[in-house]
Amino acid sequence: MRITIFVPALLLFYNAFSQNKKLNAETTIQNVTIFSSGARVERSSSVYIQAGRSEISFGGLSNQLDEQTVQLKADANITLLSVQSTKDFLSARKIEQEEKNLSEQSNAYKDRLDLDTKLFDVYKNEEAMLIKNQAIGGQSGIKATDLKESLDLQRQRLTEVYGKQLEIQKHLITDQQDYDKTTLQLNEISRKKDSINYIVTALVESKETRTVNFQLLYNVKDAGWFPAYDVRVNNVTEPLSVLMNANVFQRSGETWKNVSLFLSTGNPNDNATPSLLQPWMLGFYDPSISIHGQNSPGVVSGRITDDKNQPVGGATVIVKESGIATLTDINGFFKIHQVPEHSKIEVRSVGFESKEFDGKPGYFTITVERSSMALNEVVVRGYNVEKDKSTAFAPSYKKDIVGSIQTVSVTTPYQPTTTVFKIDDKYTLETDGKTTTIGIKQFEIPAIYDYYTAPKVDPSAFLTAKIINWQDYNLQSGEASLYFEGTYLGKTYIDLDAMTDTLSLSLGKDNAVKVARKLVKEFSSKKFIGSNRTETREYEISVHNTKSVPVNISVLDQFPVSVNKEISVDDVKAPDAQIDRDNGIVTWKIILPPGQERKLQVGYSVKYPKDKKVVLE
Repeated sequence: MRITIFVPALLLFYNAFSQNKKLNAETTIQNVTIFSSGARVERSSSVYIQAGRSEISFGGLSNQLDEQTVQLKADANITLLSVQSTKDFLSARKIEQEEKNLSEQSNAYKDRLDLDTKLFDVYKNEEAMLIKNQAIGGQSGIKATDLKESLDLQRQRLTEVYGKQLEIQKHLITDQQDYDKTTLQLNEISRKKDSINYIVTALVESKETRTVNFQLLYNVKDAGWFPAYDVRVNNVTEPLSVLMNANVFQRSGETWKNVSLFLSTGNPNDNATPSLLQPWMLGFYDPSISIHGQNSPGVVSGRITDDKNQPVGGATVIVKESGIATLTDINGFFKIHQVPEHSKIEVRSVGFESKEFDGKPGYFTITVERSSMALNEVVVRGYNVEKDKSTAFAPSYKKDIVGSIQTVSVTTPYQPTTTVFKIDDKYTLETDGKTTTIGIKQFEIPAIYDYYTAPKVDPSAFLTAKIINWQDYNLQSGEASLYFEGTYLGKTYIDLDAMTDTLSLSLGKDNAVKVARKLVKEFSSKKFIGSNRTETREYEISVHNTKSVPVNISVLDQFPVSVNKEISVDDVKAPDAQIDRDNGIVTWKIILPPGQERKLQVGYSVKYPKDKKVVLE
């Protein structure tokens, strides 16, 4: 009898001991490395495990987790037998209930809207019947008292019908507003992607009972950062003052609370395999295939944002005439090559109104309006730090003003292929896609300032800043806001991939440098000699520096270049200028003292048959 009882008890004890011990680990996010697209999350946890095999579950992880990137590390001599990640379909999701409530509310508003619409139609039909039924009495006529009574009844009823129609119209407006609000809010909540979480389960074997510190690392999607710059020029005799901002966002489904941030210029989604050259098949040139138009193609680049300055990723940017198209990246940037002049470019994106703009070569910031989605906010977090008194030209910022941006303490460790900015202060980033702007770097860059003007096409002087050793400052390609002498000039894009040893920034027009070009009438004449006609033109260009400092300025003009042997261009005059006779460009490089004016002359003669016409204007 004892043996019968003992054997099952022994088997039960053996099975219980041989089963894997299941443990749930509580993790906290310590560090987040944010890439240009995506992020790497580093969690830590301390788990008390017994000797033998244990199955440890790390729950509550991002629904945007990339399963191929999961890594698990431990500070103990244990054996990691397996690691797998699965979706937790039983996880409690607050947002589901919120979505459900809003969906029910939206349906109720829609039903009320439909009911009021039908009721309005009923009163409209009654109005039509009352107006149609005005023929009364037949051929025998009607008594005056009966006529008065009928008219009073019709007037009374029509008045009631019109009153009901006005009342229902007011209800329809309110119904539509309520329905639109709930629809917008429902769409906004659905964008947060705070849905099914992931669980990482690890099977480990330990030879001893102890507390083990685990480190769990994984990559998430729908997060990133992009640089933006404030470039200020207080005076053309001083260096450029540059503030480098990092615009950080995440919609990973998990809140990064009080974590250390690392901003990496790398992108784990980039192709790591080098491209291979393919055979270059050379054939005869066929102009009928290559030539599609006479306009020279160019490059159009820019950034698509909504009216809250949030990037619109995945938007389609299409050249309407040619059908060439591209998609904006996660930060809203795009670039299209081979865009013919005078083209129209259209921007399309789900949830936004389409928008067109002229496809001129250059950089553009295009703002699109939402059609059915709520707008994000921009969260600007500034840190007031004392400006270094030794920094003579750093821009001044007032303290304790909301929205002012100051740089935070940043360490830039060296990496072979990327640059990483370590933010020493800790941040909390919600999973809402809102942009948090962090001023990470402020410095001064010596620059060479030059003015450029071509008064024949535009009587304005444009200031440019040339930076020679820009590689020394760990700059990244990004959008830049330009300020000159305290005035906002607009935006440009710093494309470092297209730069050479010199980085050139256009700082816009400077109205303090006045430029004018006029035709000197006494030197412009027509002469008829034999069968030819000779026309002489001479222009005067005046450049006036009203600034308090000297300026370097390049003044460009041109003379015509003949492509016909019957037309000759002679007597080209441009004192003190460099003349390129192949393309007809005339260039003066002058240093203009403050308050001084300089006058330049350019002239030429054109001879052609008098029975022909040549346009010289």
